[in-house]
Amino acid sequence: MTPPLALSGLYIYPIKSARGVALDRSRLDLFGLDLDRRWMVVDAAGRQVTQRECPRMSLVGVELTPGGLRVTAPGLPPLAVPREPGGPPRLVHIFHQPVHARVVGGEAAEWWSAYLGTRAALVFFPEEAERRMNPRFGTARIGFADGNPLHLVHEASVADLSGRLREPVTPERFRPNLVVRGGAPYEEDGWRRIRVGSLEFEVVEPCARCSVLNVSDGRMGGEPLRTLAGYRRRGRLVEFGQNLVHTAQGEVALGDPVTVLRREEGA
Repeated sequence: MTPPLALSGLYIYPIKSARGVALDRSRLDLFGLDLDRRWMVVDAAGRQVTQRECPRMSLVGVELTPGGLRVTAPGLPPLAVPREPGGPPRLVHIFHQPVHARVVGGEAAEWWSAYLGTRAALVFFPEEAERRMNPRFGTARIGFADGNPLHLVHEASVADLSGRLREPVTPERFRPNLVVRGGAPYEEDGWRRIRVGSLEFEVVEPCARCSVLNVSDGRMGGEPLRTLAGYRRRGRLVEFGQNLVHTAQGEVALGDPVTVLRREEGA
């Protein structure tokens, strides 16, 4: 008998493109999961720095502290990042989109510049900043996420992909917010509205995978994107996982039942 759907993983990525933080429970606020992608590293021109350009970003660890974040990286002392940075405002760009962010103090800029080997700074997405998801899919506010508030992957789909690879991957490789257990591989392709615990989510679009999926241990490789492209290509895109929008603020926790409220017709 197939086990019922349930939430088996819950992750946030406070600093865009750094390592994630696994949680037992989390609150959903205006932007998505609390503290998810509220900080971002930018270069001297104010453009985002991600694992696409700098795979070593994947070696940066993040821990939550009562006052903010504790950030670690090979060869450097830990960096303390305050929850509400008091630095000056700065106009930055994420995928050519301007955002009014707030600069984290000078120590953070020195730390990131030393680690990346080029001039860099850390910025914070404040409550008053305005950025929206693609209007084709909704009007939800987002922080420094690529384009949607939340991302979901299915354990069964990851297991199916791993069976096609020489070296298996785990759900964490896909940098999800929500991981679901139970059911069949790729059934999430047909979901259009789900409930996790007491909160409902709209499934707005598949996740188009990029080269970040091939980053492991600070290096860029060729898998698993190459294998995915062999059977998950839809036109010019390689799709795996689903992007979501939450319909209300509240809390989700590991073990919450997942209920499919609406499926695509014929799915």
